[in-house]
Amino acid sequence: MKPWLRISLLVVLLVLGIGVAINYAVENVLPYSPIRPHRCTRDEMAKYSPDLLSPGAFTNNWGEFDITVDDSISLKGWFVHSQAQPARGTIIILHGIGSCRIAMLSDARLLSGSGFNCILYDSRANGESGGLNCTFGYYEKHDVSSYIDSALARYPDCGPFGIMGDSFGAAVTIQALAIDKRLVCGVAESPFSTLREVVHDYFRQMFHVPMDLIPDAALKHSERIAHFSVDSVRPVDDARLILQPTMIVHGEVDSKISAEYGKRVFKNLASSVKQLYLISQAGHDNLGSAGGIEYQQALVGFFEKHLVPSGPVK
Repeated sequence: MKPWLRISLLVVLLVLGIGVAINYAVENVLPYSPIRPHRCTRDEMAKYSPDLLSPGAFTNNWGEFDITVDDSISLKGWFVHSQAQPARGTIIILHGIGSCRIAMLSDARLLSGSGFNCILYDSRANGESGGLNCTFGYYEKHDVSSYIDSALARYPDCGPFGIMGDSFGAAVTIQALAIDKRLVCGVAESPFSTLREVVHDYFRQMFHVPMDLIPDAALKHSERIAHFSVDSVRPVDDARLILQPTMIVHGEVDSKISAEYGKRVFKNLASSVKQLYLISQAGHDNLGSAGGIEYQQALVGFFEKHLVPSGPVK
């Protein structure tokens, strides 16, 4: 075989091989990456916060709070009672993707010590909860409403309700505020604007390939597997339905979810009472430490002012 023909054949085989590999990844690997997150465990969290693995680390007044949604998915949670009585209300605290309720215990310690009950739970397909697929709020926003229903059944006087969430939990927070007006206020830390955009961003960060065709093709399979619509997960649009007081928090040097997304969500909020809280030295995973006591005071102050029995929402 002539050398040029041999080289041409090798190039063709290489291209075909790459094409087969990409097609396999699009159909069998990439679709599961966003919807089947790593399940965070207690042992894993113990490496980072060995002294803060349950509410028992800071209070004796707490209990298990598990519920079942969609008839079969068990969500594992805790109800942490306010350390001051009577409680000012109850705040639902949502973790980020691939994380768990343990990661939000520092927030629960701060807020329960400031007079609020707190509900923390592992989102479906995360931590110890059931469920196979994560849908970034498509189903999870309804889980928030189920927790409110269950809380009122167990603790009839635990209202009013507020909510806060981090990253993935922030996206769920925005979507839940839009549909359940029993939530009288909320704080969203590092929200994305649309699911499709943030998947594009993560693909580029992981593979350094500025191409949206591959993640878009993979997302079509994700939709089929998890039975949801990617383009229905748009916190930037849900914000237009939010009339409750809302605070958007974002790190200005966040390299995972751009602060521009948080600003877009904030701009679209329909509420006449809204606050954009930017932390100059914060990235995606260090809002608390970078914000320090000033941010803690702002967070508590927001809920002290706005978590009150609701009249007509303005």
